[in-house]
Amino acid sequence: MSLVINHNLMAMNAARNLGSIYSDLSTSTQRLSSGLRVNSAADDAAGLAIRELMRSDIRVLNQGIRNASDGISMIQTAEGAMGVIDEKLIRMKELAEQASTGTYTTAQREIMNSEYQAMAAEIDRIANATDFNGVKLLDGSMQYGHEGSGLKVHFGTGNESAEDYYFINIGDMRATEATGLRVGNSDDRDTLRTLTFNATSPADALSESASSTDGLFGIRYSTDFDNENPGNATWNVYGYVDIDASRDSIDDIVADINKGAQASGTITMTALSGGGSATDDISTQSLTVNGQVFSFATGSGVGTYNGGSGTGTVNLTTTSYSATSVAWDTAAFLNANSASIGVHAVADGATVHLFANEWGEEGNSINTVSASTAMSTGAATLENGGDKQMTASAYYDEVNEEYELQIQMNVGGETHQVQIFNLTTMNGTSDIVGGVISGTSMGGTWGGVLPTNDAPTSVLTDYGSADETDEWIQAQNGAGETNWAGADILTQTAAQEALSGVDAAINKKDTARAALGALQNRLENTITNLQIQAENLQAAESRISDVDVATEMTTFTKNNILAQAATAMLAQANSLPRLALQLLGG
Repeated sequence: MSLVINHNLMAMNAARNLGSIYSDLSTSTQRLSSGLRVNSAADDAAGLAIRELMRSDIRVLNQGIRNASDGISMIQTAEGAMGVIDEKLIRMKELAEQASTGTYTTAQREIMNSEYQAMAAEIDRIANATDFNGVKLLDGSMQYGHEGSGLKVHFGTGNESAEDYYFINIGDMRATEATGLRVGNSDDRDTLRTLTFNATSPADALSESASSTDGLFGIRYSTDFDNENPGNATWNVYGYVDIDASRDSIDDIVADINKGAQASGTITMTALSGGGSATDDISTQSLTVNGQVFSFATGSGVGTYNGGSGTGTVNLTTTSYSATSVAWDTAAFLNANSASIGVHAVADGATVHLFANEWGEEGNSINTVSASTAMSTGAATLENGGDKQMTASAYYDEVNEEYELQIQMNVGGETHQVQIFNLTTMNGTSDIVGGVISGTSMGGTWGGVLPTNDAPTSVLTDYGSADETDEWIQAQNGAGETNWAGADILTQTAAQEALSGVDAAINKKDTARAALGALQNRLENTITNLQIQAENLQAAESRISDVDVATEMTTFTKNNILAQAATAMLAQANSLPRLALQLLGG
């Protein structure tokens, strides 16, 4: 090699080797300091991809272990409460045995029954109060999850029922519910159960059952009912159920009613004239409902409605223009177009009562637009939407093997009653489910009679008549009875029947409790399996990702020595051009 000044090739070679060695030394330092063989995709592209998938599975498996542990905790909470329920049932059976012998008087059995009912009420309280993280465990609500399968405990990395989750379905452990244990009779809420609406499944459209006609029926309640003077009760309409049999099911009806009452309001009419002063001339009057403006005119039929512009004309079918006739004609028009306008209307004399079609909402605005005295409103908007005086449910009738509509008052006592009623007459006798209220406008008290020219038919008429004995069930409410063994122990016969009733309740509870125990064992085994799976997957991930410290330390030491040697050689190579100076200096 020639001796040159411009290019020190030996120094350049030493510098290149030093850079390469220094890069390797940096990689070894990073691996040893992080503990990872793969710190970036450049280290091992395929290994990085596999490692990240493994890491996600490991995290999911560990969360699945926690999910399964939570499931065990929930089961233990439910089973603990069921253990207390067991104590109450045993005491109830003991009381039933005591009352079943003839050596006690009726008065003494009443004392025993008082404790018996108190035990049933306590079982109800425990079942209603027991929850885990806000999830009710024993009130029967769990069985409605996932289309009747129950509560899902998920623990796998996928979504296959055979591998990744279990369902927990405890059932109804309440004592005095027909869907529960059926012992005791402490529930004093008035209950209406109608055979008229029934289906093999609560989710089936009503058109799939024996009766399938569209229509309308009303629900009302009283808070001052008197069994001795039922005609003096004050009734409040809760709302109107509009049935589309090809679409609606019992579940749909239940969901609507449980949103709360339909909002309501009133419009009071005075007489109008065919022409005259601005205060009562029909040509000057208009009514706004839900932002839609309607005028008045004479004519046949209910009038015309333009859904596109939200306008229409109410036809007044008589020339007398009395306040009552104006009210009836207005109600008929609103009902004929209720789906678009958003209200049902009920005429009672000169007053029109409006109900929002939607359940549980505040409703629609009611305004008189012109400065007149021909119409007055009770409020600017419909009020009291969402009040929850009652609860609806789909009741399973084991005898008939069908689901039926059940409506129950949320407040107990004989004065709180619930009824559903037909809408077949105007100014005449109206059929009330649970009894008949006779006279004009339902006994002189407003109860919700729609005009006969209302577009919807009465669904109860089409579905069949209602019978008080079969339909109106008043649990512990004076006239009612609970038709299961174990309702009370007031007589020797009832006490003897209660022995078998409590036995059935204990068997139902024990079956559910045993199922929970078996499921707890499965979850414990699942946790063990998930732990092993996570451990082995972690080991596989470690082999890909973690650094072998012994091997990497050997590499680090080698690279460290080479770096020192390269540094020394670079220093020597940098000094070699000085030889040229010696030649130049002669």
